[in-house]
Amino acid sequence: MAEVICVGVAYLDYVFEADPPAAHDVTTFAHEYRQFGGGMAATASVAVSLLGGYSVLWSRLGDDEAGDRILDGLSHRGVQIDGIRRIRGAQSPVSSIVTGDDGIHQAVMFPGRNLDNDAGWLPLERIFDTSAVLVDPRWPDAAMAVLERARANRIPGVLEADIGPQPVARELVELASHVVFSLPGLAQFTDTTDIEAGLRKAHEATDAALGVTAGASGFYWLDPESGETQRIPAMDIKAIDTLGAGDVFHGAFALAVAEGKDIETAGRFANIAAGLKCARPGGRDAIPSRAEVWGVMEGATRASPPAPAS
Repeated sequence: MAEVICVGVAYLDYVFEADPPAAHDVTTFAHEYRQFGGGMAATASVAVSLLGGYSVLWSRLGDDEAGDRILDGLSHRGVQIDGIRRIRGAQSPVSSIVTGDDGIHQAVMFPGRNLDNDAGWLPLERIFDTSAVLVDPRWPDAAMAVLERARANRIPGVLEADIGPQPVARELVELASHVVFSLPGLAQFTDTTDIEAGLRKAHEATDAALGVTAGASGFYWLDPESGETQRIPAMDIKAIDTLGAGDVFHGAFALAVAEGKDIETAGRFANIAAGLKCARPGGRDAIPSRAEVWGVMEGATRASPPAPAS
C-alpha cells in the first residue's frame, strides 16, 4: 500500500445550505446545517485514506473544542494523526460556508490564532520511507522543509498550489516534483488567466510536472514529452456540492503519483474522484471509494485498472 504524508492546514467547517445572498445586509435562512472537517491538506489526507492509501497528516491545531472535532473526524476516516501538534492556548482554524443548490459556495475563513509556524519538530526522517508527500502553501515553513527533504531523498513531492493572500512561493514550485494549481492559483502565480500561457510561464520556474484544475472545464497539464498542453474533460455530472473538491483531486493525484502513475493517469484518477465527490452531498462522506473510481475509469478505457503498488 502506498503511503502519502500530507502537510498543511486542517479546518472545522460550519456549513449552511441556503441560497447565498445576492446583496449586502440581507438575512438568509438556511434549510440545512452541518459540521465537516476541512482544510487543504487535511481533506486531501482523507481522500488518500478513502481511496486506498496509507494516509498521514502533519499539521498543528489549538487545544480547543474545534481541534478535538477535527482530530476525531480525521482518525474516524483512517488518517494517522500522531504528527498533528496541539498548541496550548491557540485557536484552531474554522470556517463558515454557505452552499447553494448549484453547489457553489461562499466561505469566510479564520486561519486560527497563535498557531506556531515553526516546523522544526516535524519528523522529517520519516520522508525517506514514504511513497510521496503532498504539501499545501498555507504553512510555508513546513512545506519548504518537507519538499526539500523529499527532493533530497528522490521522493515525489506534490504541491497543491491554490490562491492565497500571496502567490505561492516560487521556492516551493521549484522544489516540487509535481505542481497542481487551481485556476485562480495559476492566475495569481503567473499573472495571466490564459491556461496554456500560464502553464508555460510556470514551467519557466520549475522542472516539475505541471497541471491545473479548472472546475467544469476539467484538468489541464503540460505533456512532459511534447511540451504541449493536454486536457482531460470534467465528468458530465450535476454538481451538488463542490466544497473540498480541489483538495480531493490533490489527494487522489498524490496517491496515484505515490503508486508510480504518470501525470495523465494520475490526472484521470483524480478527475473522477473529484467529480464523483461533487455529484453527491455529504462533505467528506461523499468522497468515493477506490473501486468506484477505477470502475468509472475501466468503463471509459475498456481496460482493467492496475492494482495498488505494494
